[in-house]
Amino acid sequence: MTNDLKKPQLRAIQYFYADGSFEFGFGLLCLLLAIYFYIEMHMQGLLSVLVDSSLILVMIGGAWLINRLIKSLKERLTWPRTGYLAYTRQHGLKRGWRLALGMIVGGLVAAVVAVLVTNPNIHVAAMPLLSGLLLGLVLVILGWRAKLPRFHLLAGLSAVVGVALAYSRMENIVALAAYYLAFSLVLFATGACVLRAYLRQNPPPAKAPDEH
Repeated sequence: MTNDLKKPQLRAIQYFYADGSFEFGFGLLCLLLAIYFYIEMHMQGLLSVLVDSSLILVMIGGAWLINRLIKSLKERLTWPRTGYLAYTRQHGLKRGWRLALGMIVGGLVAAVVAVLVTNPNIHVAAMPLLSGLLLGLVLVILGWRAKLPRFHLLAGLSAVVGVALAYSRMENIVALAAYYLAFSLVLFATGACVLRAYLRQNPPPAKAPDEH
């Protein structure tokens, strides 16, 4: 009975990621961060302080923009083809357990990066390494939860790009901007492939003939 109940839940989760809108939204956030860090490395003095303090606003605005983009894509392409599905928000112990797991994983990744950075024989740019590993772990969790192998592939690419840029001998902020730009392109390309497959499998419904 438990497995029978989990199957509809799994299908509902997979339906959210079926059209590539998540990749487009996530890719847009990465692109915004790439632009932000590119601007930051060219700012000096008071302007640099203002840009640094605006990161939280960029994240909040980016999250809002992502939600709008995903909703718009689903309204135009997904829901007319395969229907609308409402998702309930999780509360209580289940939500708290996931938040705790995320904090533990993030702490472990930060500890690994700290060891690498403080080792005098290893010269790495910490920020792209940390970003690549953290986003990779987020994607691994998503792939495990949704049973979608493409997220595991994206996780591996995130880690590879982060590690490569960490050892590229670029400045920390330059490598960080390069990471988010590169990974945004990866996400856009993946989203385009997923969307193309979805549109091919789900053509638009035929319009009813006009009786008048």
